Amino acid sequence: LNQSFVEELVLIDVNTSKAEGEAMDLNHGIPFAPSPMKIWSGTYADCGDADIVVITAGAAQKPGETRLDLVEKNAAIFKNIVEQIMASGFNGI
Repeated sequence: LNQSFVEELVLIDVNTSKAEGEAMDLNHGIPFAPSPMKIWSGTYADCGDADIVVITAGAAQKPGETRLDLVEKNAAIFKNIVEQIMASGFNGI
């Protein structure tokens, strides 16, 4: 938003209310951005037309959980996300 890196930004989260709220917050900053942007919360289907997808997902480490346990959990999360992105027809970076 601050760097005008993209024209459109779609936020996707398993917690759809959180993604909607974050999109609304970012939209409030658009008047102060160097150029206009379209920002909304969406679904993995929106990735089909995307040029770039950035994944910032992962579970937090719980007390007593080993790093290897956390890696397994996060690998499963990542695999699920990537499968849904690719199913949308995504062919970007």
